[in-house]
Amino acid sequence: MSSLAAELEAAARIGADGGGVSRFAWSPELAEANAWLTGRLKELGLEPELDAAGNVLGRWDAGEGKAVLVGSHLDTVPRGGRYDGALGVLSALQAVRMLRAEGAEPARPLWVVSFNDEEGSRFQTGMLGSRAFCGELDVEDWRRRGVADAMARAGFDFDRLPEARGVDGVGAYLELHIEQGPVLEGSGEDVGIVTAITGLLGFRIRLLGAANHAGTTPMEARRDALAGAARAVLALREEARAREGMTANVGALSVEPGGFNVIPGLAEFTVDVRSPTAEGFERAEEFVRETVKRIAAEEGLGLETSVTHRKPPVALDQGLQDALAAAADAEGASYRRMPSGAGHDAMVLAHHVPAAMLFVPSKGGISHSPEEYTPPEQCELGARVLARAVRALVA
Repeated sequence: MSSLAAELEAAARIGADGGGVSRFAWSPELAEANAWLTGRLKELGLEPELDAAGNVLGRWDAGEGKAVLVGSHLDTVPRGGRYDGALGVLSALQAVRMLRAEGAEPARPLWVVSFNDEEGSRFQTGMLGSRAFCGELDVEDWRRRGVADAMARAGFDFDRLPEARGVDGVGAYLELHIEQGPVLEGSGEDVGIVTAITGLLGFRIRLLGAANHAGTTPMEARRDALAGAARAVLALREEARAREGMTANVGALSVEPGGFNVIPGLAEFTVDVRSPTAEGFERAEEFVRETVKRIAAEEGLGLETSVTHRKPPVALDQGLQDALAAAADAEGASYRRMPSGAGHDAMVLAHHVPAAMLFVPSKGGISHSPEEYTPPEQCELGARVLARAVRALVA
């Protein structure tokens, strides 16, 4: 078994949960994974650090200038897969391992990173570690969500989060990740070079009707909040299907009072809408608001709409994309340039330093699931392409 495959297997045992993996921010499971990673960093001769935001950094402070930062994250969604995030961190280790084996002496620093809480599973706000690393602190929002209390229980000081800013020492960021979609597998290409990361826009919608008797209230007299929500779900789906590159999803829906013989007086649901282009992202908010407003009016319902998150799309660095393409060519790997439909730490870093991403295929396009899988040979090929790009950047 290769070093990369063995490390993927070892990491997956930490937080193993019903066939998947559960490691959340400031949990004992993630702390164990961080300690395990720290050991791997030491073995490779890197200087490890656990910063004030729970990010793990390993520094090879060779040469001069700003560092090339390579990595991803080790936290997961509940019962997530063993590749999402972890493959990027362990491929960064593999790149360092290859350079060490060659006796390379980098002309600039090379750092490996595992960012904390990329998924946002515990506090419903993702990329906390990379945002803190880049100085993008949302202190009041994080405190309200319980981040400060969780950090205190794990032995961290919420007030020291500003100390995690480290992006000023970084000159470029590379992240390898599974695609989490079916495009590469369907096309047969070995790797994907990410051109842009989709914009993420979230809403919480509340439709307010009137709870009443299900048997005695005439159909034409009802103000059924759930019926309005059902119409909205389908309308948003059809609107998104008609717009190139856009996706819309309703992932959570609740109704009150919840009786089988009571007309729902309240329906509350979430909307996740995404677009990889600035133009599409700008249209997304307008089309969600207009759609639910129209349906609420037609159903005679009150409407409350709030934005839960807004992360505009980010174009990745052209020069680093070209470096990954050159590395793929040198490795004999076929590739395509493609946008990412999921958010990643790279979209935070890209606002501050040149950043790029490399995808490897996902079997069946499955992710955030115990069924998530990328064959070992595809993991290894992606890691070799990444290592070639890193070698060129630190030469």
